[in-house]
Amino acid sequence: MKYQREHQSEVLEKDYPEINLQPKPNYFLIFIIFAVVVGVAVWYATIAPNKDPQLAPYRQTKRDSAISRVKKRTHKKEQCEQYALIAIYSDYYPVLQRGVKIANDSIWLNTGEVWKYGITCIGETRRYSGQVYYYDGNIILTRKQLEYKVQFIGIEKECKIREKEKIYNYPLLPECINRKRKLIRPAGNKIDN
Repeated sequence: MKYQREHQSEVLEKDYPEINLQPKPNYFLIFIIFAVVVGVAVWYATIAPNKDPQLAPYRQTKRDSAISRVKKRTHKKEQCEQYALIAIYSDYYPVLQRGVKIANDSIWLNTGEVWKYGITCIGETRRYSGQVYYYDGNIILTRKQLEYKVQFIGIEKECKIREKEKIYNYPLLPECINRKRKLIRPAGNKIDN
């Protein structure tokens, strides 16, 4: 009997390999969890609800110093206009900014989007004679493409302040936020001033 028990235990040990009771990691499940976490993080960083867009600190500083310089100067002209040139049709419009790398130096503007902010103390017809808002030898923008909209009437100093605020705050407009290729100022404004 003793021999039979010993023989049985030898047979059992030889016939059945050792069983590993530790589970193997499920790499697919780990990948899915990682992808969900990364997806939520990217969503929150880009389009999270209730996240108000803000200007970069250097742009805020530049805007504030430009406005303070305007306030220090004395402007004698009393009847001036701060205006915007607005796209009448959805189409490609030229980008006049220095250092911007955009295909063909143009950008798609939808109807009603701003192409340029400006001021004038001589009125639209004298500021833009011949109904031409922009001409560079190849491209011409007239009253058929852009609408001249007066946004503020007052003394020159106040008009310049309004213009600076609108140019610097342009990146906060929904039209700029929703655009794939963002601009720091309207396409028709070469510089901030």
